[in-house]
Amino acid sequence: MNAIAWLNYGALTGALALSVAAAALPRSSDQRALAGRQDAGARSVGAAVSEGNPTSLEDHAGVAVTLRDFRRIVSASTVADALLVELCEPDRVMAFTGYGARRSSRGYRYAGKALVEDTADIEALLALQPDLVLLNGYGDPRRIARLREAGLTVYDLGPMRGLATLVPNVHEVAALVGHPERGRRLATALVRGMAAVAADIPPSQRRRGMYLSGYGGRLFGGTAGTSYHDVLTSAGLVDAAAVAHRDWPEYTPEQILTLDPDILVTNTGMRKILCGQAGLDRLRACSAPGGVVELDDALLGDPGPAMLDAALTVREAVHGAPPALGAVRRGGE
Repeated sequence: MNAIAWLNYGALTGALALSVAAAALPRSSDQRALAGRQDAGARSVGAAVSEGNPTSLEDHAGVAVTLRDFRRIVSASTVADALLVELCEPDRVMAFTGYGARRSSRGYRYAGKALVEDTADIEALLALQPDLVLLNGYGDPRRIARLREAGLTVYDLGPMRGLATLVPNVHEVAALVGHPERGRRLATALVRGMAAVAADIPPSQRRRGMYLSGYGGRLFGGTAGTSYHDVLTSAGLVDAAAVAHRDWPEYTPEQILTLDPDILVTNTGMRKILCGQAGLDRLRACSAPGGVVELDDALLGDPGPAMLDAALTVREAVHGAPPALGAVRRGGE
């Protein structure tokens, strides 16, 4: 049995807890779809742990990494940052990302560690003498190839698309650090927690929302296939953009006016820019009290476990705090 098959069973075990935790709660079609995607994402990593433990793990670029007792682990992505903090002994982690240390709400937990500012600085990485580098590959694959050519052991966690990729990543990192049981617990808590954030909101009370931001006079979003979509649907909103768009679309003002969501979710300070743009001031969200929900972009755009915090913040802004806030933070227990 290959390592991916072994891993997938653990991912599935954690993700299936969603149905146990929330089966009796009223859920919208968006929530049911979210649950289904997480189960499917978990299954895509493998099949049955009873067939034996793997000796290597194939990363998302198809490169096999031999499993061993890694003792000098370096994180080169914010997702890896967050997962190592939750899954690995602190003395085995040599470095976190500089961005995560400065911007993450949990960045204080990275104190005392070296910081990775740019994976293009191979000399700085080599100076840390890592026996494992974790990152999420995207863009130019030559970036990772250069790290491997320099003699570094790199595990590519793949794209960052919300829970559909995060749940498998949890199990992968847990396997790499030798503690798959920690991965099962964390994955279960994340999936349960995201499902529980707005489980009390019936479909009839779910308002249409969308993520939107503006840069240089252009309008950008994040919808189906991204962490923004997971945050919105978990928070009790219907993602208005998901009907016609996927991923990270660029919109025209006319498209936004056609969608005309009840709620705009955006980055801190963006309301004035969006609602001040000619035409967009006619959006119902711009004229309604509480129609624009602003979050720090480091939280709203985080595709790691902080999605749960972002979903709770949006839910509280739109619907008020959930009746069992503590249970949501513990993963719906």
